Amino acid sequence: MSDQNNPFAGLIGSHEAKATSDVGFPSGPLQSTPKDNSESESIITINNIVENVFHFTININAVDESSDKQLVYLEELAQAMNPRFRIDLEALEQALFERLLLQDIEQNIIPKATRSYKEHVIQKLVFPYLFSSMQNLQSYDYVNDEVVVNGIKKMKELIFRNAVTALKQPALFEGQDFSSQLIELLQHVDPQSHTFFMDLVKAFMAEGDAESQNQLRDTMIPVLRNIHTDVNKSNLINLPIYILPSIDIFASSPYLAPILMEACEPKNKTLGRHYQDSIIGALLGLSVLPRTSTAPHEFFDNPTDQSAISMVETSVWNASSHLINNLHKIFLTLLKGGPQIKDRLLTWIGLCLKSNAARGKLWSVQAGDISAASLQCVSDGFMLNLGAVLLQLCQPFCKTANDPKSLKIDPTYGAVPPEECAAKSVHLDCLHNETCLLPARETEDGQTVKRPTAETYNFVTECFYMTQKCIDLGVRVCAEKLYRCGQDLGRAQRALADVAASAHHLLEPMRQRTQHLMTRFVSLRCALLENEMLTNLHRLQATTCTWLVQVAIRESCEGLSCYAPGNLMPVTMPITTPPPDTLRCIPEFVLENIVVLITMARRTVGAITEEADLAGLLQPALTLVLAFMGDSARTYNPHLRARLAECLEAMLPNHPDEQQPLSNIASFYREQLFKEHPHRLQLVPCLLDVFVGIEMTGQSVQFEQKFNYRRPMYLVMEFLWGMQEHRDAFTHLANEAEANMEAVHPPLFLRFVNLLMNDAIFLLDEALGNMAQIRTMQTAQESGAWANLPAQEREQNISNLSHIGMLARFDNILGRDTIRTLVRLTAHAPTVFCHPTLVERVASMLNYFLLHLVGPNKKNFKVKDMKEFQFDPASTVLDICRMYVELGNNERFCAAVSDDGRSYSPQLFTLAEAVLVRIGGGGLITSLQEVASRVSTIAAQRRRDEEILANAPEEFLDPIMSTLMLDPVILPSSRTTVDRTTIARHLLSDQSDPFNRSPLSMDQVKSDTELKQRIHAWIAEQKGKIRQTTDSHS
Repeated sequence: MSDQNNPFAGLIGSHEAKATSDVGFPSGPLQSTPKDNSESESIITINNIVENVFHFTININAVDESSDKQLVYLEELAQAMNPRFRIDLEALEQALFERLLLQDIEQNIIPKATRSYKEHVIQKLVFPYLFSSMQNLQSYDYVNDEVVVNGIKKMKELIFRNAVTALKQPALFEGQDFSSQLIELLQHVDPQSHTFFMDLVKAFMAEGDAESQNQLRDTMIPVLRNIHTDVNKSNLINLPIYILPSIDIFASSPYLAPILMEACEPKNKTLGRHYQDSIIGALLGLSVLPRTSTAPHEFFDNPTDQSAISMVETSVWNASSHLINNLHKIFLTLLKGGPQIKDRLLTWIGLCLKSNAARGKLWSVQAGDISAASLQCVSDGFMLNLGAVLLQLCQPFCKTANDPKSLKIDPTYGAVPPEECAAKSVHLDCLHNETCLLPARETEDGQTVKRPTAETYNFVTECFYMTQKCIDLGVRVCAEKLYRCGQDLGRAQRALADVAASAHHLLEPMRQRTQHLMTRFVSLRCALLENEMLTNLHRLQATTCTWLVQVAIRESCEGLSCYAPGNLMPVTMPITTPPPDTLRCIPEFVLENIVVLITMARRTVGAITEEADLAGLLQPALTLVLAFMGDSARTYNPHLRARLAECLEAMLPNHPDEQQPLSNIASFYREQLFKEHPHRLQLVPCLLDVFVGIEMTGQSVQFEQKFNYRRPMYLVMEFLWGMQEHRDAFTHLANEAEANMEAVHPPLFLRFVNLLMNDAIFLLDEALGNMAQIRTMQTAQESGAWANLPAQEREQNISNLSHIGMLARFDNILGRDTIRTLVRLTAHAPTVFCHPTLVERVASMLNYFLLHLVGPNKKNFKVKDMKEFQFDPASTVLDICRMYVELGNNERFCAAVSDDGRSYSPQLFTLAEAVLVRIGGGGLITSLQEVASRVSTIAAQRRRDEEILANAPEEFLDPIMSTLMLDPVILPSSRTTVDRTTIARHLLSDQSDPFNRSPLSMDQVKSDTELKQRIHAWIAEQKGKIRQTTDSHS
């Protein structure tokens, strides 16, 4: 190596004239140098280091004209120090300060012949120059010479002293933007620059006084503001690499962390959107989803190209994972930064969730992209990212489904009133008004009883509840948006297909809308399916399932300092202990979040993996469903219990209608779950209980919502019916119902069957009505009648046809499922269906629909593309005929069929036989003929009886059915007399007096013995008159 490039050449003893020009690394060990006559060896050493590190001198002859070495000649200092021409440590302080203030640096470069200047030599900016000097000093780190070591230490002190002076007295350095220079320093993204930055902060705060902290704040707030600006200019993929490490530097410094938290404080703490307008908020807002509801989507420009989608998804997931991991590191560093910083961060998260609570409201989700909530709250991407960070913070206590650390979570956290939150270390003070699994107790005079709360709450509890609330506002909302977007996309694609064949003027706008919906759908799906987030979410919810069940099986206790479960107790089903008051403290969204995850995983392509199943979620989730779904004492809200049934359906293995089938391993694992789960035999009674519970709450439930709840239940029942032990459970409930048909409270199975028939009648009637409307509209469209209409009216007709088609499809699917369930049950428990309470409704239902489907008006339901509307009349006819055959051996059923004056006629079964021949039901014809014969015989007898009883007195007639009462009873509240069968049937669906809505059960009705005797006496009298007439004629 040449002497010219050796920085230690001056330490080896070269000639004085060359001492400052021969620079290079020594080829051997350092040699001792003879002392100069006028100056000591140490001064020469220090001077040479100064020239090599700071590139300035007071020696005008320090550089030969032929040398490529460049130095800044400090002329004023040289004159002041004349005749000395070397810089020692004492002079260095003044020399460095003068160099930093020097303006016309190029004019002072030696040798004068230099035309091309080295960057460090002529650097005018304070911090790049000082940092570069610090880097040059590192060349001497391994030199053990005492003079060098002491000199290097002094030089580092001077560098930081001047850096601090520049920050504290910026007016001395005109035209210099120190915040930009510090940003440039951070942009180096190497350990040296970050170490320099942190050492600078320590030097700045060496005195540790409040004034220094304020000065540091004034210095660093502009730095954070510049970083914030860079974040806002970026997206998830092209975020500058320096930003996340820089924020981590702020978080890890005890002096900078408070400044970082201050910079994140929103202008208005009650306005959710402002939490995104900060440096950490802006980072959380980086997502595949738009930052605002009005911003366009930045990714998936071509949502129809699957290969392009896959490439973008991979890039987005990698970038998202990198972002979340770094933000988690930042949050964790802040949480470990001392009690004050921890408190400020938790307060920030708590206020952020509280001020964005409007995101989770039903009206907000239904409003679409742009609504009051979307304009005033943080973005979807922000809330998903915050949730992903919090999920990582949860991982230490949810490594397994029964992680003992999770049993430290106190269920009463959500019951703490706002005025007690600070004293109890509660930072999320918005849960007090949340709807909980059970309502608060009330005193006799209607006053709410205060719910139990602990003395204080640990971090595990707080982290758990914050994460669950964030999931509620993030994952749940986005999953719902994804589902709705998928529905909108399906409708848009069908509408586009309808007009694609014609040169319709709406074609291009509809195509653009479809494209937009596809982009939105793919973006939402991508945001929800980041693998690490999903895995962490599965782990947390598996733990949550176990924790909720552990809370639910405990008995109520009062006055405890902590209500956390603490230890794992064995679970016995059904749970017989009274529900604990702690369930009155747990918000419903904790349970709802589990349902959202499992249902989203099943309905979204790519959301479910074998790893997720094997991570242990399904086993504890099934235990949770069995504990809460069928028990209104532990889950008051029937809608939430119905959602648990939907969750159960999502846990099934593959079924025939599956659009996106599971892998064979996943499907097998799920099937084993229903065969091996220790509490699996509770499935059937739980299902029937929640099925009935939807209707029996006294709450208003819309038809469509009710049927949406029941559809997954039908699928679960169909699956369970295929397993003998679950089929036996149905049989057990049916036998129990047969033995207790007259019980005060109707048996569960009887109420279930009654509601099934209600549903079947409503759905099939609606479906047939819609199919008739579709036929009429299609006929008009094909005839050209629509072509002559005004454009607006024609478009309205097309829209109406699409809407009615959607309704018909809905009714046909649910009607089919309901009828199939009835077919199974009639074959398994025919006696129940033939009980006086039900038999008339069963018979009239079968007659009514068979007449419509095989009678002279059946052509009214023939439409184009019946499969599109899921209309399959042939299978419905087969199912109805199977029920006739199963019930036809019962005389009461045959009598009820014959008594149906609306739909029955002797020709009904003849028409059915003709249709059965055509649709492949020939095997049923012989059995159906036998039923027809029995019905015909009984019908003749019933006609004779009707003639006898035709003129019954008004007081003998049932006021609801207008039929002759055989067992009249008096209702206690309205004092109305009705037939026992009539009121028993009514109470299956509605346990209230039909005349004044007062609560009513069968044990409250009283037999009207006197009226009953008079009715039967009148009947006997009428029959006697007929016999006398017959005898006289004979």
